[in-house]
Amino acid sequence: MTALSADTPVLDAYEALVAVIREWRQTGRVTTTAGLKPALQDRMQGTFSEQRLGFPTFREFVQAAAEKGYIRLVQLPTRHWIALLPEESVDAVPTKTTRLQATPAKAATPAVPPSTGGGTVEPTVRLRSDVWQCLVDWAPDHRRLWDNSNNRGIMYPVGPDGRPRWEGSPERFVEMPSADMATQLAWMREWVKTLTDQTTRDALLTSLDDPSPGRFRSELNRLGLLSAWRAELQRRVLDLAVSWAHQNGVNVKDLLDTRTKATAKPPVKSEPTRPTREAAASKPSDETARLRMLLHQVIDLMPLAELASLPIKAEHLLRVRG
Repeated sequence: MTALSADTPVLDAYEALVAVIREWRQTGRVTTTAGLKPALQDRMQGTFSEQRLGFPTFREFVQAAAEKGYIRLVQLPTRHWIALLPEESVDAVPTKTTRLQATPAKAATPAVPPSTGGGTVEPTVRLRSDVWQCLVDWAPDHRRLWDNSNNRGIMYPVGPDGRPRWEGSPERFVEMPSADMATQLAWMREWVKTLTDQTTRDALLTSLDDPSPGRFRSELNRLGLLSAWRAELQRRVLDLAVSWAHQNGVNVKDLLDTRTKATAKPPVKSEPTRPTREAAASKPSDETARLRMLLHQVIDLMPLAELASLPIKAEHLLRVRG
């Protein structure tokens, strides 16, 4: 057994992960991703660290091992992820509901919450937004596909002949820009250079020169700057989207997510006090402040025609002091 030294490449950690899965398989243990990290640390004598290898989380380390072909990741009906060897079928692996068997792989059927008759049931699991959109959207002329390479659902309009609509009606579609890796790396460097602390700038710029995935994010976490960079990235992407919309005659409002997120209500105290309207307005929630900031940015870029069409409640005009 060889310990993980400071200069051991990430490939050695991948191989150690494969060895742990093989050992667990021989003893009939379930190789869920949640339970593999302690075993991997034990095998490598406590020296394994996904952060030192450039991965913010153990999950990302395991995903990278799967992308490199060392293992396979399969989601069980319980929603847990199981790690398999490349040649294994999920039906040949013992889980809580299956035993060792040599049968062809079968499609997993997700569990459905039981109905209680008259009441409503809150689902214990939720589908991803892209999957949900593909399954419930009412558009009759769209094809729904699952992309095995990127693990996401996609849908696109088709004509009566089954061919994509953009082949027969190209004027209907407008090509969108992409903030690719080179663009985002340039954004990262520009933003880092605006930071005032020289030590912080040097650490982040060095992380951008490291080819290990996730190094920049790890440094942001360590320095407490992850939220600041996310806000900067959101601002830049919003600017890109708004600029593209104006150049191509697309309504900016159609690009924005106007849904509001539900927030948990604070526990009721024995003697609750009702804050005044002024006090409540002086302490907006983080979500409210963020939305207000984004709206200001969008409004500053709108032409007169779009500004004039914005719907505003009359009651707000009474609060404006001219």
